[in-house]
Parts: sequence; structure tokens; C-alpha cells
Amino acid sequence: MPKPNKIIYKKVIEDELNNIQEVLKKEFTLSNNLYRWISLKLLDGEEKILKSIETNLDINLLNNDNIQETLLEATKNLQKSNITKNNLKDYIVTDIMHKSEQICGKVCTFEDENYSKRDRKIDKILTSKIFGIPIMILFLGIIFWITIVGANYPSQALFSMFGWIEDKLVLFAQYLHCPEWLSSMLISGVYQTLTWIISVMLPPMAIFFPLFTILEDLGYLPRMAFNMDGFFKKCCCTR
Repeated sequence: MPKPNKIIYKKVIEDELNNIQEVLKKEFTLSNNLYRWISLKLLDGEEKILKSIETNLDINLLNNDNIQETLLEATKNLQKSNITKNNLKDYIVTDIMHKSEQICGKVCTFEDENYSKRDRKIDKILTSKIFGIPIMILFLGIIFWITIVGANYPSQALFSMFGWIEDKLVLFAQYLHCPEWLSSMLISGVYQTLTWIISVMLPPMAIFFPLFTILEDLGYLPRMAFNMDGFFKKCCCTR
């Protein structure tokens, strides 16, 4: 039987988890490992997961008066400590990361304890409240400028090349005495449309995606996501 490491959360969260667990133990007979996890999911309030728990364990959580009353009281107590459903996960993830660091410190050794010193200095600049967003806008502006301006030259070259081939195809169709409706459909229709799309779309893609890949390899995209996290939350794009 696996014995996962127990994460100890902030005291007020632990107190409410224990209260909900006591109610669950009175209401249902489940595995001991499940009570704490279900209590955490109830505090989190993600209805989809709670309904899945109800279906798989054949228990009634959402319509149980005792559980809902305890949950309401727990929510009020957490709000007194400025813990709401919007930031509860932040507290939970923070404690999980602290536990992970403790485990890492016990089982891992580093020849150079300052191995991440340079990254931390870079993080302070790229994710700072003052410089983070302006640097991100600058990088994106440079990438879009290079993509838009740089794509003009290969696009024009492709247009010229495909135009030259089109002229040769028209002459070849005339040489074969191909019906005009057929040559127009194949050359002026299918071929021309396809080559125009390639000429317009291929150069920007061939420039933009490698540049974005370089940013990913340099580790900047996670830092960009960190800078945008607050905006995503305001737009309800994250939970």
C-alpha cells in the first residue's frame, strides 16, 4: 500500500481540513487516505471533480446538509485569514513546493551550491514588476518586426518563382491544346491559389517559429507566462 508524503498546509487550512474530515468520517465509510483528499477538493470547490468523486465512490457530497454546513463555516473562517477560492490553490501549491524542496534537500547533493545563482539574477530582471512587462513587449516587438519585415524578401522571391513557373505552365497547356476551361481551373485556380498561400504563409512561419523556439530554449517563455499570470487570472483563463 503506497504511503504518500503528507503535505502540511497553513494552520488555518489544516484546521478546516480536519473539521471537514471529521464530518466525512461520520457520514461515509471510506479508505483513510481519501478523507483528507476529498476534504481538500471540497474546499477547492471544483464541481466537476466533486461530481466525479460522487459517481466513482457512490457518495453524496454536494447535497449533504452536514457537509455543506461545515464547508460554509470553513469558507468563512478561511476568509478571515484572507484565503478565498481564488487564492486557495496558491497557498496549497506554495506548501507543496516547500515540501518538494525539503525532499530534494534530503536526497540530492550539489557540487556547486551556487549553480542557479546566474538564473536567479536573470529572473529578478525578466520577472520584476518594473522591467518584466517592458522587456517582454520589447522581445515580442523585435520578433514580430523581424518576422514581418524579413518575410517580405522570401515572399517576393517565391512570388516571382511561382509566377515564372505559371507562365511556363500556360505555354505548356497551349502547346498541348488543352481546353481553356481546364487550364484556367488547374493553373489560374488550383496552382495560383496554392502558390499564393505558400508565398504569403511560409516565410513568416519559417521565421517566427524558429525565433520563438530560441526563446523557449533560453527559458524565456516560462518567465513570460509568470509575468502574464496575473492578467490571465483577471481574464479567468486560469484557476
